[in-house]
This record gives sequence, structure tokens and C-alpha cells, in this order.
Amino acid sequence: MYNRRVFLANAGAALISAPSLLRAQTSKKLRIVVVANRYHEADGLMAAMTNQMKQNPYLSYPYKVAASKDPAYPPPPQNSTEPRCLIDVRNATSGNAAVATVEIWCIDDLASVKGESAAKVAAMAAITKYGQVPDGVIAFGTAGYPGAASNNGCATIGGTIFIHDAAKDVDGAQGGNWGWPNKMEKLIPSKTPVSFFTNVASDQKMLDAITGEMIPPPNRPAGFLQLLIAPDGVGISSVNIPSLSGGGAGAAYCGIDTKAIGLAKAAGATNISSVETTHGVIRSMWEKDDPAFIYVTAIPNRVCHFPDEASSIYRQEFPSSHNAGIALKYALPGFVKAIAS
Repeated sequence: MYNRRVFLANAGAALISAPSLLRAQTSKKLRIVVVANRYHEADGLMAAMTNQMKQNPYLSYPYKVAASKDPAYPPPPQNSTEPRCLIDVRNATSGNAAVATVEIWCIDDLASVKGESAAKVAAMAAITKYGQVPDGVIAFGTAGYPGAASNNGCATIGGTIFIHDAAKDVDGAQGGNWGWPNKMEKLIPSKTPVSFFTNVASDQKMLDAITGEMIPPPNRPAGFLQLLIAPDGVGISSVNIPSLSGGGAGAAYCGIDTKAIGLAKAAGATNISSVETTHGVIRSMWEKDDPAFIYVTAIPNRVCHFPDEASSIYRQEFPSSHNAGIALKYALPGFVKAIAS
């Protein structure tokens, strides 16, 4: 696992102060697309982004916030064609000039996909139709973290994706047939500059701010809540997971995830920091233009411990998603600067 303290020592504990983040000028306003998978993940992200007590001065307050027209509980599917909100990334805290506009999307807002990978791709067509090709894409969601030690409540950021086809991983059950040609079972790097990851990892002031706003979940919380970020971070997405009666695919996740981890390591992954189902599907959406990509992952549970540590447990899932939202809130300006340079 990436050791932040060793990195800081080797880097001379250089601090990247907030005012330096957005000195790079751009000729156009960048489009940054953030895509969350599930409602509860987007809810935690929105809570972090809209909190007036703790804001990032380089980000505008969210505007054009989408809301259901007719109040109801449970809320009906929106079948939306618009993001949950827009957020501007400013060039300086003293001015209002925006160098990028961030869109917060949620796949659950777009369609009822029932966990199907192909349905997620179809739903995200609304994002491609909304504007120009994104300059940056950020996949946001919850995932398991490999290993016995708990990182529950932490957040991870990486760039490389490994997509595992789990369609035939469960005896007697067949999964979906979505695929990304020539990209399955391989490490798919991002063109996000390495400087983004190293600058955030060496900015102790930022890391302390993130840790200071994180909320510990109740089930096996990490001994130290933190952002785990590294240029060699790999996110695994197991897709086409078979749907099983009597509890869905949850019972099969351990075997699927364990297999996917082994395959990713065999392909060269040395720092796996996210094991879930959707980051890779999001990564595939703009293949032709290949915009800069990162994943921002909330960790509510260890791999193989989703049923006992996180499944449908509000006070475990929500603070974890919130904590990843806090990490994204502070890292966004640096991402914009890195891809604009």
C-alpha cells in the first residue's frame, strides 16, 4: 500500500499551498463531469459539496440544483436529463472568474439500471448529450478495500482502472454481456498528469483539512481517517455480475472480488485501492476522446465484508460517501490545474 508518510519524507514534506493551485490560465472553460453510481453515494457527495460551514474558497456554491417537482417518499426515479448541480472552479479566491464548470451526475437519477453494466452505459447517454466532450471525468462511488486491515471511512483517489468480466464467475448463474473491446482484464491508465497525484499527496495542509472534516463510520472504522492517493493507484471494476435470487449478487461478491484482485495483480497492479462495479463503466464512456480520468472512492468496508460491515447500513454508507466528497471538494482545483496545464 502506498505509504503517505514515506512519500512526504522523500518529498521533503513540500506543502502545496491553496493559492498556487489555479495559476494556470486556460483558453476555454473546462467541462468536468463527476458521475456517481448510486443515490446514497451522490447524496453523501452533495452533502459535502453544499455544506456552508466548510467550503473550498476555490469552488462556487452549487447552483442549478435539481430537485423533484412533486414531493414524495420514497422519491420517484427522476429519469433526469440534467446533472444534480453545477459548481464552478475559480481561478482565485478573490475573483469570480471560472476556469471550469463541474457537473455532478448520478446514474440512479437517469434510469433504473438494476446493477446492469449495459444499462448504466445506456443511461449515461444523457451525460454525453448534455454538453461538449468533457475535459475531465471523475468516477465517484463506494468500494471495498483489499486486505485485513480496515480503511473503513477513508477515501481513495487513483487513475488506472482494471475491468473484470464477472459474467461467468458464479456457477449456475449467467451475468450480462457488456464489454469494452480490447480493454477487459487489462490495466487501463489515465492521462491525468502524475503531478496531480503527487501534489495532493504532498500537500499536508490539504490532507489535514480533509482528515479534519471526515466522519468515522461505526463498523470497524480505520484507526486514522485519511485520503489515500497515489499515481499508481488501481481501481477494479467487476462488471456483468450475475443476479442471484434471495439477496442479489451480494453473496457472490467475495469470490468475484477475490478473483478480480488476483487477475489485476497478475496484470501488474501493485496498489489496488478500490474494488467495486462501476468506475470502469464510467471510464469507457468517452473512449474516442479519452479525457483525463480519476476515480474518487469511498471505503465503507473491507473486501469480502460488504454484508457484515456496510450493506444497507445508513450510518456506515453515508459518512463514507461524505468523506469521499470531502476529499473531492479539496482535490478538484488541483485536478483542474493539472489537466489545464
